[in-house]
Amino acid sequence: MIKIYCKPCQFSVIALNTNKFYQILINRIKNYSFVLLGFSIPISISLTYIILFLLLALFVLDRDYQKIKFLKKEKWLLALLLIFVLYILGSIDGQFSSNTKEVFKRLSVWLFLPIFFLMDLKKESYSKGIFAFLTSVFFMVIMSVFNQFGLTAHIFEYLPFLFKSSQLLELYPSTHLYNYHNVLISFSLIICFYLAKKLAGPKIYLLILFIILLVFSLFSEAGRAGQIVFILFLTFYSIDLAIKKKRESIYMIFFLIVTILISYNHSPNFNYRVNELVLKFQSAEKNNDHRYNFWKSTLNKICEKPAKNLIGHGTGSWRSEMNESFDYFNSIDENHITPHNNYLYILFEIGILGFIALSYFFYTMYYKLKTKAHEFFSRNLVVSYTALMLFDSYMVIFIISIAYIYLFIISVYYE
Repeated sequence: MIKIYCKPCQFSVIALNTNKFYQILINRIKNYSFVLLGFSIPISISLTYIILFLLLALFVLDRDYQKIKFLKKEKWLLALLLIFVLYILGSIDGQFSSNTKEVFKRLSVWLFLPIFFLMDLKKESYSKGIFAFLTSVFFMVIMSVFNQFGLTAHIFEYLPFLFKSSQLLELYPSTHLYNYHNVLISFSLIICFYLAKKLAGPKIYLLILFIILLVFSLFSEAGRAGQIVFILFLTFYSIDLAIKKKRESIYMIFFLIVTILISYNHSPNFNYRVNELVLKFQSAEKNNDHRYNFWKSTLNKICEKPAKNLIGHGTGSWRSEMNESFDYFNSIDENHITPHNNYLYILFEIGILGFIALSYFFYTMYYKLKTKAHEFFSRNLVVSYTALMLFDSYMVIFIISIAYIYLFIISVYYE
């Protein structure tokens, strides 16, 4: 008869080693995926979705839910939760809710903000994430520049799975719609000006060339939102340097003025945008502008029922309410489901409470970056995003929201 001796301690060691290997594997894939996300955002929405779902799965598999207690200290989380609660209540209360599902689908990207906060990533993953993002923006901009000179038409024809068709080249200078393209460039320029303070030697010259390339692409394309963000950033940066009595403020002011003058005289798109804006302010032509009419109609509707302003008209109700109240909306493309102003959009659909929650949300994010060495630049990222929301509902635009969330997380943890 053969006797079998059980050794529980051996099984415990094997289980411990297996669990350790499993944890190392999860962490390694998680760090690689986070860096890859930075590369995917400027070039592919589909790839960005895939990586986000992978990161979500890794977060669940990690099973380290003890970290959730650290979120209690984050004041922005309370504001974010309140925004979602108000949207949920608005979906029940609203008279018109034709776009409710679409609103929740677009807002869902913001759930990755607390998930990214809870992810225990290596510090080097944040610096690699910046490099991956800027590298991808470089390829995006190169594609845009080639497109301007008519060098990429055949690529758009033969690679429709990656790029848009050649019929849409004017709207899609690279991999994203022209205004999103320029917003991503403006975010990249803020990062580049911060890196310029840290780099020296040959690297600084390469960075300067990269900045020039980004500025060229920014002002030669039609997206004015990104141009406004960059002009505001350089203005604030010049003022900040002047307050600190640094000579670089003169260089920044000179660079800004020269950039605007050259762009106005040599970029048809920028020249047209500036002249168009001046003309609208000087004449009645602004009445024919969709954005102006959206804002005016939304404000009229808000003032029409003051009693509803506390909780709003309901989630996803804006377009239905506009169609019901204003005849000219029935001739406007149904894809316009927001008033192209995030603050008016929030105020209309979830009321004053939603507006307060939104304001507090971004204030706490701004305050979160107070102690960082790169405080001015990272805070300008928050300021830029909140400024963008004056011109469109960027909080429900996926690619810009995830770019902001990604760069904000890096700003929090990057040293």
